Amino acid sequence: MDERSAAVHMLQTLRLQHRYIVLMDRGYESFNLFEHGNRLSNCNYVIRLRTQSKSAIREISALPDQECDFEMTFNITNSAKQKKLHPEYHKINAPNRRYKDKYSPKYRTAHWDFESFCPVHCRIVKLKINDPLLGKTKWEVLATNLSPSDFPLSEMRNLYHLRWDIESSFRKLKYDLGAVCFHSKKPAFQEIELYSQLIMFNVVNRIISLCRIADAHRKWPHEIDFKEAANIVHRYYTTPMIGNSKQMIEEIEAYHHPVRKGRKYPRPLRFQGSVSLNYRIS
Repeated sequence: MDERSAAVHMLQTLRLQHRYIVLMDRGYESFNLFEHGNRLSNCNYVIRLRTQSKSAIREISALPDQECDFEMTFNITNSAKQKKLHPEYHKINAPNRRYKDKYSPKYRTAHWDFESFCPVHCRIVKLKINDPLLGKTKWEVLATNLSPSDFPLSEMRNLYHLRWDIESSFRKLKYDLGAVCFHSKKPAFQEIELYSQLIMFNVVNRIISLCRIADAHRKWPHEIDFKEAANIVHRYYTTPMIGNSKQMIEEIEAYHHPVRKGRKYPRPLRFQGSVSLNYRIS
């Protein structure tokens, strides 16, 4: 229900003895998450920020159209009195006392887990991204607590690009394994569906790691087709084929496609309506 609160909970329960870096997209932009990342030991974060929407931070919207890298402090308060005395402060509409028993489970409020007034320090990095297809220049802004000496401006672009593997994994989970629609109405059954698809995703990836593509003089490197591999693994567990794992791996190795680095396509933005339950069952 609340991805930001879930991210805070995951960071608080993550017990690592060495320093780590968490990469997050624009949906996790919040001062509460910034401060949690600053105060947790061994925690470094890189969070992408909104730049042009109405919900963007006003200091971020006012950044110049050029690459920049500097430290910034945001004065945060949840007191209406402090906001009246200091209009430049950022006010979090998070009440000090929440009567959660009166709220619906789907009701969400802003979260602020620290003092009534707190300066939040973070490093702001603005990067230039050129779109070769449209010929336009785009800007991305990142908030982080990484040191500029260890991760200069030139390294931040490559660092945030590592998060793209998550997007490709979600694409396989949603469309190749059918997690884009649930077949159940009750939340408990939907949770069972989601866990089963996650298990299937891990099983298919583990089996793909055992496959080998024959070496050949090709222009592009090749990789196993995930969707075909998922279909073969599904047939392996639902037919008498089970027990002959060698045959399954040989059949998966026959389906592969080239990997062309640097190829980009514009994202088709279109409205996606709901799918009726009867259609999903049939």
